[in-house]
Amino acid sequence: MADHQQGWQQKFAQEGIKLPVWAGMTLHDVRRCLIQNLGVMQRCTLEAEAKNPIIVALDGKSWEEILPTLDQLRTTGCILKVNDFAFANGFDNVLPDLSVYGRVMLDLKLHDIKNTIANTCKRIRVHKPWAVTVHASGSKAMMEEAVKTLEGTSTKVLAVTVLTSFDEATCEEVYVRKPWDQVMALARIAKEAGAHGLVCSPEEVKELKRIYPEMTFVVPGVRSPGAAKGDQKRVATPREARDDGADHLVMGRQVLGAEDPVKEVERVMTEELGIAA
Repeated sequence: MADHQQGWQQKFAQEGIKLPVWAGMTLHDVRRCLIQNLGVMQRCTLEAEAKNPIIVALDGKSWEEILPTLDQLRTTGCILKVNDFAFANGFDNVLPDLSVYGRVMLDLKLHDIKNTIANTCKRIRVHKPWAVTVHASGSKAMMEEAVKTLEGTSTKVLAVTVLTSFDEATCEEVYVRKPWDQVMALARIAKEAGAHGLVCSPEEVKELKRIYPEMTFVVPGVRSPGAAKGDQKRVATPREARDDGADHLVMGRQVLGAEDPVKEVERVMTEELGIAA
């Protein structure tokens, strides 16, 4: 066993904390043990989590690439969104590790038969992520199955309406409807199915929030003024999306690509949203 691992054990013993150590133990293992296993350390204050509306999209990254950033972001209260990362590593492995650093939005965009949805959600409920996404176009029955299977947990079922990467032509190609009409139709079905919230573009959130004020609204395609749009077609600034009713704002490259991700989160919160970081 390395000296630094024994050093961790001795240091925590002085504080009355019995920290188990093992060969190959990392700082991540220490944090996970203190936060999840022993309960003697908070990943973040509840106040910070309650006031931070930013969801950081961890797309296209490996665990080794995102771990240093996760450790920095841990105390900010950001929600962590994963999709391809969860598929690549398996959410049974990913969720316990990610939960050390923040609430997790499992962006699987589930779209399958009811039995498969039930089986998947049974596995998800063990880990209690903040939310899981389903495609509203998968049907009312499919969404009802997700809601029913996750009942009794704190996990929200968020229904994805029309992807923010869809422009009008793509939406008409896929759904034979304009984005606005399709979003409104899917939102109604999601509400009837008991979904806790909706994922929609900045263009629809104001009207949807008016119709369904009790639902949680997650809005992708959020960029600060002057920031690159990337592959998003329907976008807004953090201030615009928040003023129109968004509860949570999905931001990825702007935060992860910043020289100091924590300072960028704090800047968006204070300068653009008027929230004390």
